[in-house]
Amino acid sequence: MFISPMLLHKSDAPFDSDDYITELKLDGIRLIYSVDDAGRVRLYTRHNNEITSKFPELHNLDIPPGTVLDGELIVSDNTSKPDFEAVMSRFMSSKDKSPITFVAFDVIQNKGKRITNLPLLERKEVLADIVPEDNSLIAKTQFIEGHGEAYFDAVKSQALEGIVLKRKDSRYEVGKRSNSWLKVINSFLRCICRWVS
Repeated sequence: MFISPMLLHKSDAPFDSDDYITELKLDGIRLIYSVDDAGRVRLYTRHNNEITSKFPELHNLDIPPGTVLDGELIVSDNTSKPDFEAVMSRFMSSKDKSPITFVAFDVIQNKGKRITNLPLLERKEVLADIVPEDNSLIAKTQFIEGHGEAYFDAVKSQALEGIVLKRKDSRYEVGKRSNSWLKVINSFLRCICRWVS
């Protein structure tokens, strides 16, 4: 079952607030991972394109029936950084067998019921129950509370894409772009990418 994902607004600068968590912004493909009540897996892009057949290794991840997860599909380079060109190559070519990882950051539905009205930190606890251990095929986004400025400095020093700041009490707003979730992009990295390409 496809559920339209919650989208990010842009923030011009990082900030420190105890009301927010901070996550790494992953450079990949937004993915809605759905398991129906019969246990059938369906994978969707944020634009409701079903791509289940493209990623057969994600069909048996032991995710309970009645679950819908939101996350990012990534391919890591040889330094363990997300590589957008590599994940797009894997997405576009059936011959490309690059290993992928689905990194989940939220739960939209659990045990057949929508939990979008729960605060973010409670949904994170549900996610930890659904995915108790990370592995090469599925992992959970790691986060810290506050410290957006220091996290962004660390991201810039590693030439990563950016960070996401999310209100701890935010509800999941299906199909909406919300000020409760903010992205801060490493603009220096984007300038380099545009110059190189």
